Amino acid sequence: MKPLALYLHVPFCVQKCLYCDFLSMPAEVNVQQQYVSALLRELEYWRGQITGRYVVSSIYLGGGTPTVLSPDWLQQVGDALQRFPFASQVEFSMEVNPGTLTLDHVLTMQRIGVNRVSLGLQSAQRQELQDLGRIHTYEEFIESYALLTEYGFSNLNIDLMAGIPGQTIETYADTLDQVLAFQPKHLSAYSLIIEEGTPFFEMDQRGELQIPSEETDRYMYTLTKERLSAEGYERYEISNYARPGYACRHNLAYWQMEDYLGVGLGAASYLDGKRFTNGRSLQVYLSQKKDCHVAESHDLSRQEEMEEFVFLGLRKMSGISLEEYHSRFGVDFYQLYRKVLPNLFENGLLADTENHGRIYLTDRGIDVSNTVLAQFLLEGKEAE
Repeated sequence: MKPLALYLHVPFCVQKCLYCDFLSMPAEVNVQQQYVSALLRELEYWRGQITGRYVVSSIYLGGGTPTVLSPDWLQQVGDALQRFPFASQVEFSMEVNPGTLTLDHVLTMQRIGVNRVSLGLQSAQRQELQDLGRIHTYEEFIESYALLTEYGFSNLNIDLMAGIPGQTIETYADTLDQVLAFQPKHLSAYSLIIEEGTPFFEMDQRGELQIPSEETDRYMYTLTKERLSAEGYERYEISNYARPGYACRHNLAYWQMEDYLGVGLGAASYLDGKRFTNGRSLQVYLSQKKDCHVAESHDLSRQEEMEEFVFLGLRKMSGISLEEYHSRFGVDFYQLYRKVLPNLFENGLLADTENHGRIYLTDRGIDVSNTVLAQFLLEGKEAE
């Protein structure tokens, strides 16, 4: 049986952050309860579909803010998950936002088997948190972190953000210093992206956002790499760093094009070479008493799978296994991309291992990754 990464989406939050374009929203308690009931129906449907074919190797409960749900409802979700076929060791991650976590949540997380927690901090600076529209303070983050560690949760991730309006190199460096004092097992460090449809987009259009310059953002990016490397963290993906042995297995499943199943509003899946996505209307999800909510599906062509394998694989610092590429597609990577590879190697954007077993982006290549990937796409199209 094949391993399966299982994602559950909880689309609720206390309030929408000003930069957020994720499928999330505040909701009344009765709406949350209806959603959990619909989610349980969908979970039971998919349990029947995968049993005998897959074993769940990782679970990721994300959002939104899963800890907006009551502990009782989280327990119901955990009970439903216990009926799934599991691999011998399962990574069970759950997202937590400071300001929503209670002792009852933590005890419930213990009971349902959560063994990895991702804390959405973003910044240790009070003003920056307020400017992002976050509901919590840094002090509340400290309280949440202490509560989790007190009750035995040691595999913790902290989310950080660079490029926040009003942020300086000094404030970002201070955030790094304060977070590293906790010595978490994992850190995710992203740059702010202004997405259309968010309040930040409208504010930016009106010239109301004082966003750090591109040069400042690149300095923060470099500072992150250097500071985390000096502290013993391994960078295993463009935006993710971990202590040895603590890379997020669930996220690696996405980047390695392994099968994954998404359950809940708007959740995406990739099974047996097919991509499919649930509908995004909460009203429809709650009103249609059905077990399967797939709204769009697409069978990937062989060419599309080959392209995605390259695009996703090159996000990892270890890059792409050429043996796996040949085994999966029956094509020699060097031969297929014989026109574009010499130029990328010569310009220091791409490198390979000593035995030519893997291809990966260099630091310089990562900085211009979109340009590099566009060249792969162009030559792949010509080879069709």
